[in-house]
Amino acid sequence: MKKRIKYIFLTLFIFIFMSKVNALSVSKSNLTLDKSASDRVELYANTEKEIKSVNFTLTFSTYDIPAEFIVNSSYTDGNPNGITHSVTFDEPKTGKILLGTVYISTKKNPKDKEGTVDIYNATANTGEEKINLNSQRINITIKEETTTVEEPPVTEEPKPESKKEEAKPESKKEEKKEETKVEEKQEVKNLLDKIESKIVNIELKENVYEYTVKIKEDVTELDLKPIAKDEKTKIDISTQKISELKDNKIIIKLTLDDKEETYTINVTTKKQNEVTIDNSKFEGDDSYKGKWIIVAIIMIIGLMGSLLYTKKK
Repeated sequence: MKKRIKYIFLTLFIFIFMSKVNALSVSKSNLTLDKSASDRVELYANTEKEIKSVNFTLTFSTYDIPAEFIVNSSYTDGNPNGITHSVTFDEPKTGKILLGTVYISTKKNPKDKEGTVDIYNATANTGEEKINLNSQRINITIKEETTTVEEPPVTEEPKPESKKEEAKPESKKEEKKEETKVEEKQEVKNLLDKIESKIVNIELKENVYEYTVKIKEDVTELDLKPIAKDEKTKIDISTQKISELKDNKIIIKLTLDDKEETYTINVTTKKQNEVTIDNSKFEGDDSYKGKWIIVAIIMIIGLMGSLLYTKKK
């Protein structure tokens, strides 16, 4: 009986140990985001054996809280545009491996206030065998907007022949100062100041986070240089090589304290024979009308002259 108990405990120990060694893990499993906000969660594979690739499926429960997986730039994703991903390494890896990042965002006017991102059907391939990895779930909650109404300070009515009347102008100035402070707090400012480039021109607009640029066919790489308003802002930008773009998009991430912003630059190719016509040059130009009237008059005069000439004959 004692031997059986030992075997049972030994089996449980091995099972727990293996589940910790061969597993998926995420840097954060619970997120709370504002509307029109985003965050990122790092995805790791933990294994004691040398593996060549990791396969998994990533889905999200609501389109109000979409998510996408961006592979670590050191590795390749065999299916970057689908829900199933196959991360392949240049050489076998072991230990804690950063597979990539899961980008999660929220819509401006979401119907759903909660959602999940599930990572499942995960396996690690050693070349000789496949190792099953555990699943992971990320829970996301959208913050509810709260409005606070400040009650005006209660002031006693001045009594007749009292000197408190002299203090009235000062209290009004203090109230105005408090109002301007509240307005400054409510003002929403973008973290990104401008995007410098010698190839394309991007004019930033307030609260607009997606732009489209056109490039020539011979451009192989863009030179976008995002400049933040605050020097302390952390800026991450995806690859700008045209051949390596995912869905022809360049992603710019800015982080300052608890505030994060994501900008998407859509890149389209302008064909060599494509000509851009400025219709404004032709608007209001009616000079050709006068020319046709003169030509018509000359033709009528010529026709009448020829008729008179034939009658005389």
